[in-house]
Amino acid sequence: MFVVYRDKNYYLVTALLVSVVYYYGMYSPYGDVRVIGVEGLLTLLIMFIGIQSAYKANGGDEGEHFLGRITALSFPILVQTTVAGIVFGAVLLGLYFAFNLEGTAFDDWYEWTISLFTIFLQILFFTRLVSYMKRVKAHTI
Repeated sequence: MFVVYRDKNYYLVTALLVSVVYYYGMYSPYGDVRVIGVEGLLTLLIMFIGIQSAYKANGGDEGEHFLGRITALSFPILVQTTVAGIVFGAVLLGLYFAFNLEGTAFDDWYEWTISLFTIFLQILFFTRLVSYMKRVKAHTI
């Protein structure tokens, strides 16, 4: 299945809109509006660049099976980054309660730390996705 340029843009815009709705829904749980604002904007930028890069890594307009490849490659990478995120969050939460940091300055840093790690995982996800897309296109895996 070939993805023409127009269709690629449709999928890109859809992914970005889904993210906007996701972050709108997450707006209320965050205590600091700046955290969700910064994370939301960076996520949209990372997704835009990541999907564009994956499309180019697949061969751009001449690439084949873009949707199948991005779907097949995304799932295992997503599972790995999700597990890493859960482990990191659990460790951070454990430290938070172990050292009784509630009500301290760490409350502010806690949200920022989780947000920055989330951004790191997104960058890691798309970096790995693009790398694997290149390898699949070259048939080295």
